[in-house]
Amino acid sequence: MEEKFTDINEVKTKIINLAATLNLPKGTEAFISDVHGNYDKYLNIIRSGAGNISRKVGELFNGRLTVPNQQKLVCLIYYPEDILKKITPDLKGNDLEQWYMDTTNQMIEVLRYVAEKYPQNIIDQSLDTKFLDISEELVFGDLRAEDKRQYYREMVKQLVKLGLADEFIISLCHAIQKLAIERIHIVGDLYDRGPHPDKVIDHLTETWQNFDFEWGNHDVLWLGSMAGSKLCMMNLIRISARYHNLKLLEDVYGIDLTSMVKFATNRYMPLPNFEPKVAWAGMTDEEKNVDNCIQQAAAIIQFKLEGQAIKRRPEFEMDDRLLLDKLSLDKRTITIDGKDYPIENGCFQTVNPASPYQITNSERVVLIDLINQFIQSNKLNEDMWFLADNGGMYLEHNDNLLFHGCIPVDQKGNLSSIAIDGKAYAGKELLDYSEYIVKDAMRHPTTADCFNSDFIWYLWEGKKSPLFGKDKMTTFEHYFINDKEAQRETPNPFFDLCDEEWFANRILREFELSTRGHIVNGHTPADENANPVMADKKVIVVNGMFDAKRSSKIGGHTLLYDSYGMRLETLKPFANKNKSIAEMSDVVMDKEIVEHSSERRTIKDTDYGKSIQKQIKYLRKFIK
Repeated sequence: MEEKFTDINEVKTKIINLAATLNLPKGTEAFISDVHGNYDKYLNIIRSGAGNISRKVGELFNGRLTVPNQQKLVCLIYYPEDILKKITPDLKGNDLEQWYMDTTNQMIEVLRYVAEKYPQNIIDQSLDTKFLDISEELVFGDLRAEDKRQYYREMVKQLVKLGLADEFIISLCHAIQKLAIERIHIVGDLYDRGPHPDKVIDHLTETWQNFDFEWGNHDVLWLGSMAGSKLCMMNLIRISARYHNLKLLEDVYGIDLTSMVKFATNRYMPLPNFEPKVAWAGMTDEEKNVDNCIQQAAAIIQFKLEGQAIKRRPEFEMDDRLLLDKLSLDKRTITIDGKDYPIENGCFQTVNPASPYQITNSERVVLIDLINQFIQSNKLNEDMWFLADNGGMYLEHNDNLLFHGCIPVDQKGNLSSIAIDGKAYAGKELLDYSEYIVKDAMRHPTTADCFNSDFIWYLWEGKKSPLFGKDKMTTFEHYFINDKEAQRETPNPFFDLCDEEWFANRILREFELSTRGHIVNGHTPADENANPVMADKKVIVVNGMFDAKRSSKIGGHTLLYDSYGMRLETLKPFANKNKSIAEMSDVVMDKEIVEHSSERRTIKDTDYGKSIQKQIKYLRKFIK
C-alpha cells in the first residue's frame, strides 16, 4: 500500500533529512560469537562497546586525564550502578558535589563525542526519556557559548542538589554504551552451557535497536526442541545436566523435570565419566548425583533415537554412528571400524541386545511428558521465535558474509552436497534450505517423528552440516572409550582452506557478494593460538566468548567495523564482573587493523544507505 501525502512540504522535508543522513559516517558494527549463555561476559563486551568506548575516551582525554583516571572513567561507563555505590559513600559535602560536576561534564563530553555521527532521532532513542530535555540541551547545545555557559553549569548543579545526579550519570552511561555500537552481530551459539541466554535476549529486547543472530548448532538444538524434536531435546537435556544448567529449563522455561529425575535416579547410579563439568559454589552432592544420572539417562535415550533417525534417513549417510548394535553381548566391549575397544563405566541396562535402538515403556513416558512441555512452554516459544525472527543460517550485510560453522566443501574446495528427495543441496542453497526447514518446523511443531525434526538434528551433528563442520560427533566415544583416536573429530576441509584467498573469493561469489567483502566466521577454533585473520584479511574468525578456563592468555576475539575500517580486538580473559570492577580492567588487550580506509565510509556506502536511496527515489515521485 502506497504512503499518502497531503502536504508537499512534508515530502520535501523527508527528502532533505534522508539525503543528509546519507552523508553521515556509517555506524560501528560489533561482531561476537559463542555467547554460550554467558550473560556476564556478554554484558562486559557490550557495555564496553567491544573496546570502542575505551578508545573514544583515550582519543578525547589524552593529555587531559592520566591513564589511570581514564580507566576509572571507562569503568564507570561500563558499570555505573556498581561504581557509584563504591565511590560516592567516601565523598562528602563540597568534595562530593565537585566529583558529581566533574564526572557529569566528562560523561557529557564522551556522549557528545560518540553521538557525533548520528542524526538526532537516533540519539534521542538512546537517551532516558526521564532526562530527555536536559540531555538534549547538554548534548546538542553549544557548551562554549558564553551566554549559556552559566545556564549549563546551573543545570548540572541542580541535578546534584536534587539528588538526581546518580540516576542522570547512569542514564548518560547507558546512552554512551548504545551509541558506541550501532549494530550487534551475534555470529552463532547464543545458547549452550551458560545459565542465562534468556537474559541476553531480554537485554537486546529492552535496550538495543539493531542486532541479528546467525544460528549455531547449539541454537538449533533449542529451536528444534521447541518444534517437537525429541532427539534435539535429549541432547539439550544431557548437555544441561553436564554443565549443571538444568535450572535454566526449570526456572526460566517452566519445564518440570520430575519424571526425568525419578526415572534417571531409579535406573542409574552415579559414574565417574558422567561427573558434571562444572562445580558451582554451594553445589550439593545430591545435585551432582542427579546431574550425573540424568546425563546417563539422556545419553542412552539419545543414542537410541539417533539410531532410529539414521535408519529412517539413509540420505544422511551416518551409518557409522550406529553404535549400540556394535556392543558385545556382555556390553563390556564395542567394535568400531573393525577395532575392539573396552567399555569404561558402561550404563546400558536399558539397551536390549536383540533390539538395541528400541525405547522402553518407561523411557517413552518420560519423552512424551518432556517434549509436550517443551512445545507448550510460552517463554521458550517467545525466546525461540525471537531468535528465529531476528536471525537465520547466515547474513549478507554491507558486502560481508556472516555465518557460524562452515560452508561444507571437499579437500579441493568444491562444495559438498547432501541429496534430499533426489535434489542436491550445497553452499548457499543448502543454508537457505536449512533455514526454511527450521522455520517450517517451528511453524508446525509436532512430537511425531518427521523429516523436519530429523533434519534439524542433522544440523546439530551431521557430517555435512554447515553448523557442525566435522565428520562426526563422538559423544559415545568420549563417555565410554578411553582412546584419543576413537574420540577424534575431523574438521571439514573448509577450515584449512580459509587460509587461501582464492577459496575465500569462491565462497563470497557463491553468495553473489563482491570479493572486496569479508567472511566473518563464528566458531570455537580447535587451536586457541590459531591466527583469526586469514586469506589476506578476507576471513576473520570471531569468538569473543572464549572460555577463559581454556586459555590464561586471551579471552577470545571480537571484530569492530566502523567508518574507518575493520579492527580485530583481542580480549582479556574474563573471570567475573566483580573482578573486572575491582581491577578496573579494560576489555581489550590488543588490536589489529584488518582494513583501513583513507576516506571515511558513509551511510551511503551501506545496505541501509541503499534502502534510503530507494526511499528518496520513491518520494521524488510526489514532487514532480
